[in-house]
Amino acid sequence: MQLVNLIPDQHVNFLEDKANEILKNHSISKPWEIDIEKIVQSYKNIKFFYMNYDSKTILKRNRAIILIDNKLSYKEKREQLAEEFSHVLLHLGNQINYCNSLYLDKQENQAKRMSAYLLCPLSMIKELSVDMDAYTMIDEMAEMFDVTNEFMKYRLSLIFGVDINYMAKIDNELYGYFSI
Repeated sequence: MQLVNLIPDQHVNFLEDKANEILKNHSISKPWEIDIEKIVQSYKNIKFFYMNYDSKTILKRNRAIILIDNKLSYKEKREQLAEEFSHVLLHLGNQINYCNSLYLDKQENQAKRMSAYLLCPLSMIKELSVDMDAYTMIDEMAEMFDVTNEFMKYRLSLIFGVDINYMAKIDNELYGYFSI
């Protein structure tokens, strides 16, 4: 089934627009072309390293150093790099200086959301033709976009407004709880 027929019309938000702009600037139009390392390397003021530390970003003046935990799987490293890269593009300052957890949560949510838009763009998801069994669909899509199943579930929840597990397909129609 073509996903374009199932995905509800949506307004593009600032984060999705920013991610789409980055992909367009790198002439990326297919899932297998999304090389997050190459994208990050194109920014001369951002360096990244794989180390045996928790993933984080260090900002100094106009430069950023992204550290990615070397113990993560390949797909988790991609997701972490995309999220930390999103922090660099979206946020100023050092999170350690913020003691307000609401502010930190907001920044984390923004970065995770933008990383989902960057690694799994809606325009590419709409082009897919996949089995409509929820678990098979998630597996197939995660493989196509080179992300974990959990990350793909998160991306689909941004599209449908609900966890994909709460939805069902009957006669080629999606049913379930949709937020208003």
